[in-house]
Amino acid sequence: MFIESFNYLTKSLGMVDPHGDEKSMLEKVAGELISRLGLGDDVINYVKLAASANSVDIPMRGGYDFSIDDFVRNILEEPTWLGTNPEDLRSRLNHAGGSIAYLVDNAGEFQFDLLLIRRLSSMGIKVVVYARNKPYEVDVAHDYVTSKVRSVGAMAKALPGGDYSAFWYDDVVRELMGYDLVISKGLDNLETFMERRPGLNNVLFLFRAKCPLIAKLLNVNKNKPVILMGGRYFKRPV
Repeated sequence: MFIESFNYLTKSLGMVDPHGDEKSMLEKVAGELISRLGLGDDVINYVKLAASANSVDIPMRGGYDFSIDDFVRNILEEPTWLGTNPEDLRSRLNHAGGSIAYLVDNAGEFQFDLLLIRRLSSMGIKVVVYARNKPYEVDVAHDYVTSKVRSVGAMAKALPGGDYSAFWYDDVVRELMGYDLVISKGLDNLETFMERRPGLNNVLFLFRAKCPLIAKLLNVNKNKPVILMGGRYFKRPV
């Protein structure tokens, strides 16, 4: 509903990317903020940061309204861990050795995704970044992502068909089965996964529980950053 409404409005207004200026501003703010952070070598610090950075979004029912001040103030907020823990995830990443798919989300937080992607690449892991083929709200799109991820030693891949989540496309889901791990950013990817139930058990979700329904489902505080290994939470119905 959200995606088709967005596509209808942009087509009616003759605008390809109505949030283009906002995205540029968010990327600039995030870049300036990064220069003040010291994360060290532990990959878990980068995972936690990527989850906490999922503040950027449009206003939501239930009282969520994005604020630059909140984005900056809460960037190092400690996430809630579900289905995994720092020790197990650190071990999994240190022994991945193969490949990780990274499903990106919003502008601004993408700068923090790049930090994690760079850290994973430096560990000898092949990272393939999946991005929407055309603009949707404040999400980064493939044409912007490509050069950025190449500069940190990763590859970019455009999703087929346009601006739906990677989990919407059966061919992409089959590709994702072949990765050691799929890192999925944001609520849209999480909600599409819950709707489609693709049967993947290798997905690590990084997001803020900005939607009160998601917060209630996972029994976390609203707007809490969450690191969720999703296999046992979202099983395909029998």
